[in-house]
Parts: sequence; structure tokens; C-alpha cells
Amino acid sequence: MVSVLQHTGLVLLYLFVFLVNLLIFAGLPGGWIGLGVIFIYDLANKFAVIGWPWWIVMGILLVVGEIVEAFLGTAVVLRKGASKWGALGAFAGGIIGAILGTSVLPVIGSVIFGLLGAFGGAVLAEYILYERMDDALKTGFWAFVGKLWAYFVKYAIALAVLVIFIVRSWR
Repeated sequence: MVSVLQHTGLVLLYLFVFLVNLLIFAGLPGGWIGLGVIFIYDLANKFAVIGWPWWIVMGILLVVGEIVEAFLGTAVVLRKGASKWGALGAFAGGIIGAILGTSVLPVIGSVIFGLLGAFGGAVLAEYILYERMDDALKTGFWAFVGKLWAYFVKYAIALAVLVIFIVRSWR
């Protein structure tokens, strides 16, 4: 029988993994760090809690989250009428912005500059192509929104990993 103290410890561990997942919004691999915490818990329990098939599922989910983060912003911008150059500008601007942002403002800078870079890259590419600032700004707005949605989708996927952990560990 599981004691009240064990359940309390598990709830605190769930809360910790939930908070670690929030690091996604700071541009850090919160889902992967959370998975590492879950791994340590399962290791301490001689891998009797999660089960290898669920480890594979959780790993695949987090990989999908990385792919979604990389391409959702581009997909949104294309869907909203951007040219391929505008979408490429959003994608490249997001990456360049995240890299530069990390050096300017550690941790949160990668997110802020990644969003601004996606916006700026899309605006620049569309303006060079069509020389219409209103269309370029519209494309930049949707690049920003797409990148933001990507963070939320990645976070939701990390929460799905947490739910798997809760279901597998709560006994």
C-alpha cells in the first residue's frame, strides 16, 4: 500500500515537472529536462514504473514537439498568404533571432528575439519581393503568431508526457 507521504512526494514531483516544462517559454528544452527528471524517478524504481513502450512514446512525442516548433510558424505564414520567400524569411529570422537573443539576454532572449526575428525576417523578405509594406507587415504578424503557437503546441506536448507519467506512476 502506498502511503500518504509517497503520494505527497509524487504530487510534488508532478508539480516540479510541470514547472520545468514552463522552461519551454524561456527557449530551453523544458520537455526534455522533464523527461530527464522522470527518467531519474524511474531509474530509482528500477524501471518498474513507466515501462519501455511508454518511454518510446514519450520520446517520440517530444521529437514531434521539436519538429512542430521548427515548422509551425512557417506553415501558418504560408497558410495566411505569404510567399515562399516570406516563409523562408520567417523561418531563418526566427532561428537567427533565437541565436542572437541568447547572447543578448540569456534564457528569455532566445524566445523574445526568436519571435521578433520571425516577424522581421518575414517582413524583410516580403518587402524585398513585393515592395509593399502593408503586406509585409501582415506576413510578419502571422510569422510572429505562428512562432508563438509553436511554443504553445510544444508545451502541450510536454504536458502530454507529464500526463503519461502521472497515469503510469499513480498507484
